[in-house]
Amino acid sequence: MELSINIPSQPSNQRDENFRKWKAESFPAHIPSSYDPKKMMDKKLYNYAAKDRFNELFDHLWCLSSMDLSSIIYSQGSPSGNSLLHVSASHGMKDVTELLLQHFPRLMTGKNSHGDTALHLAAGAGQRETTAILINKAKGHGEANDFRYILEMKNDRGNTALHEAVIHRHHAVARFLVSECSELCYTENNDHESPLYHAVENSDKEMLSILTIAIRHHDVDFLKNLEGKSPVHAAVQGRKREILEQIAKEKPDLLRQEDEQGENPLHCAASLGYVWETQFLLKEYRDGAIQKNNEGNMPIHVASKEGHVAVVDAYISEWSDPTEFLNTKRKNILHVAAETGRHQVEKNKANGEKLTPYEIAEKQSKIVESEFSGEQIPKVEGKQDGPDDRKGGEGKLNYYGALMTLSVLHFWVSPKKKPDVEYFRIMGRPLPREEIKNRISALLVVSVLIVSVTFAGALQLPTRSDQPETTASNTATTTSTQNHGISEENEGILRNVYIYLVMVALNASVMASIILSWAQLYDVKVAAHAVWLASVLTGGAIYLMCIAFAFAVAIDVSQHFSFFVVSLVVGGVFFLFQTLVSIPLIIPPSANQIIERIATPFIYRLIFSLYYFLDWLYFKLKKKEEAQKTTSS
Repeated sequence: MELSINIPSQPSNQRDENFRKWKAESFPAHIPSSYDPKKMMDKKLYNYAAKDRFNELFDHLWCLSSMDLSSIIYSQGSPSGNSLLHVSASHGMKDVTELLLQHFPRLMTGKNSHGDTALHLAAGAGQRETTAILINKAKGHGEANDFRYILEMKNDRGNTALHEAVIHRHHAVARFLVSECSELCYTENNDHESPLYHAVENSDKEMLSILTIAIRHHDVDFLKNLEGKSPVHAAVQGRKREILEQIAKEKPDLLRQEDEQGENPLHCAASLGYVWETQFLLKEYRDGAIQKNNEGNMPIHVASKEGHVAVVDAYISEWSDPTEFLNTKRKNILHVAAETGRHQVEKNKANGEKLTPYEIAEKQSKIVESEFSGEQIPKVEGKQDGPDDRKGGEGKLNYYGALMTLSVLHFWVSPKKKPDVEYFRIMGRPLPREEIKNRISALLVVSVLIVSVTFAGALQLPTRSDQPETTASNTATTTSTQNHGISEENEGILRNVYIYLVMVALNASVMASIILSWAQLYDVKVAAHAVWLASVLTGGAIYLMCIAFAFAVAIDVSQHFSFFVVSLVVGGVFFLFQTLVSIPLIIPPSANQIIERIATPFIYRLIFSLYYFLDWLYFKLKKKEEAQKTTSS
């Protein structure tokens, strides 16, 4: 037997004799239910265990009473909560480890502050000998030390001993553990990572070979048994080409594993836009190209959704007709691209709902605008419902893009469909009680203000600014008025019209106030109609006030014919505009919506034409400016 490196002065036969002596001894049988460290361990005992000085350690333990012995073994630990067995196993001290297991077997299941057993620490430290001692002791030693139970125990991170060995790249320990129980390869930790996943993540080819060889070739259900994240997905995400090739060679069935979203490695490569990985997986796992994830999309749909054209080309090179790739909603890659604002699509591919990609993309601006402007669309992640990049906005709804999209669609596509009855059918929305109450309050305030203004206007009639103050100058003023302004008769007509308009506006606003007052006393349905009627009267009163103001201005400047004409022209222009905006006020809301539906396409055409003209003009001016700079230089 080889000499101990820790006690070189002690002969081998003497050490062996002492070891056999302590192994044959028996200690008091006072055993607590479990290891529960609550006190600090003596530093001297820690050093005995860490340096394999079993003779000094057990000499000290032998002299203790049953209670003291139980306290040291089961209630005292290091600052990390490690027992004597944890210390000896992690330092590779096989003699102390074996003796502690002989006399205090319950330490086998004891955990430190981080949930690690002695087996966790031994495996994580790469101590194969103490790992073997712990495993061999666990075999067939009663229910408490059940072999399988010990191997599958997890720490607070959910790691088994095999996880620790794989993470720290201890190949010999991992090989020994999987030789005892190959099912350990399938176990996941709290982060849903199996030992296989860690081997791939570490790019540890030797460890990966150890684990894949340990998986039984006849285990047809190993994909169902393999818990946690897919190791092949980890290889794809990390672009670990050599690992992918090794998996395809040693365990090709792993290529079929799906993640929690039902996506195989081809979906993963497609979502990330990895071309080499896609081509390699298509070669090794061709059937994965037609598998659907939980959303019903094939890998090519995922690539189209994310705008990865090169990946889509890789699939098309394998199958030339892209319309054959339909998801569960019977949409091909063009529809998926249109839905997410990707502009590398064709215009007229229809799906099962008879919707073209352009009809699907009506709410997306980038794809449609790029088709006609030829501008490069910046790559963004996710769907096109973020901020408006062109305007620098931060809102979720792209008003500018939506307006331009609909303008393009109506201008260039403009479907020629006959309107049916449903086109003019508007579903009314009943107003809630609180909204009706707020409208009544607002309208009541406005109508009362109009009453006060019109009443003041009726009391103070408009007159000329040059009204004569003395009788002596009256004749001259009258002559000047007749020569340069309007006649007194015409002025009187204007004043009468003014009085009439003010009177009608005052009465309309008074009626609106009365209607709003009793509208609060009736049912909600009746009040809604009363609010509409009061809105018409209030709007009409405002409309008449504006016209009356125009007549008042005309009377005031009537001494100067030119100013009089200008005031009438300006008033007439505003009269037309006010008439246009007042018409929807007296039309029922349902009819307003129908008119809006009919007029909207023409408005969009006008806006788009104006935008196109300004854009074209800006381009020409910019080009001319650049040409001038080039000539001058």
